[in-house]
Amino acid sequence: MHESFQLILSIIPFLIWLYLIFLYANKNLQFNGLFWTGNIILENQKTKNPLPEKKKSLCIMVPARNEEKYISETIKSILTQDVKKFVLIVDDNSTDNTTEEALRTFKKNKFSQFKIIKALRLPKGWSGKVWALKQGVDWATKQKFSYFLFIDSDIVLKKDIVKRTLEYMNDKKLTMISLMAKLKCLSLWEFLLIPSFIYFFQKLYPFSKVNNNKEKLAAAAGGFILCKSSIFKKENIYEQIKNKVIDDCNLAKKIKSHESSIWLGLTRMVESQRNYTKLEEIWKMVSRTAYEQLNHSILLLVVSIFGMIIIYILPFINLLTQNSSNLITLNFFTILLMTISFVPTARFYNLSLPFYFSLPFSSLIYMLMTINSASNYYFKDGNIWKGRKY
Repeated sequence: MHESFQLILSIIPFLIWLYLIFLYANKNLQFNGLFWTGNIILENQKTKNPLPEKKKSLCIMVPARNEEKYISETIKSILTQDVKKFVLIVDDNSTDNTTEEALRTFKKNKFSQFKIIKALRLPKGWSGKVWALKQGVDWATKQKFSYFLFIDSDIVLKKDIVKRTLEYMNDKKLTMISLMAKLKCLSLWEFLLIPSFIYFFQKLYPFSKVNNNKEKLAAAAGGFILCKSSIFKKENIYEQIKNKVIDDCNLAKKIKSHESSIWLGLTRMVESQRNYTKLEEIWKMVSRTAYEQLNHSILLLVVSIFGMIIIYILPFINLLTQNSSNLITLNFFTILLMTISFVPTARFYNLSLPFYFSLPFSSLIYMLMTINSASNYYFKDGNIWKGRKY
């Protein structure tokens, strides 16, 4: 009986990993459809036709709250983009010199096509970023822009990325494109947790399914979202998601539900300036949205934790505790499949070899973050982010 139980504990993770590696998000059994390959990258996409000049009118919208450290570099990278553009900064009730830094950067670079809006006080029932973007869209829809580009205030854009994205959107007749910014990965905690964060996101929202019009799954990455302005003409979509902390994925869901085509992918041409040198910093970033991701459901929390343990941790426990050479071999191959699935993401972030095996450790940390997120929701009236409680 004991041996049979050990066999079950070894076979279940192995079968799950076989499914994840070869079948998950891969209806047509095509290698490009697999979530873990990391090959859906904007730079690899080809466009046939240049964007017509009349369609290049663009409003780049940057919501900013207490971002004096980063806002200047973000603006300078925007100004290098060779497209007709207007830059709209929405100051979300900053208590530092965000506005002054933005104004100084525009003036120093002799750029006049900009506006800085001071957001109104955050009303009850709204999340901060959504409220700032709502006001930005309210202003921008009164102008004659063809596109809105929403970027975070810590983002740096490489040369020509906006033009390339606009051309790809036009060529593929898309309504929205979102690019997953490449996050900084320099400290120990970033090595351990940032690539796995991207990996888990791709597993939760396989890009091949998000980019398939026949699939209902929708997602976006808030650091870089390019939309046709026409989708906001009838109604400001941000009013429909006013209380959502996960604004990006909820925006994508609303847009795709209107039978619009969306596209989500990786890129090396959109980078975050923000460093997470301490575990506490990453912990706060993840825990503010983790339980909302589970729709504030205790059942989903329990199921997800149980699933993470089986998938990522149990094979290592089995490897250390079982005596049968056959079971040890089976668990070794399970761990090998797990590691293979992480290799493309690890390479994308230039990790050294030891970090290729970090998924069990990072998954444990992310489980604890999610539990903490739920605990804060029930016992501390929410999670705190940038001085606000959600």
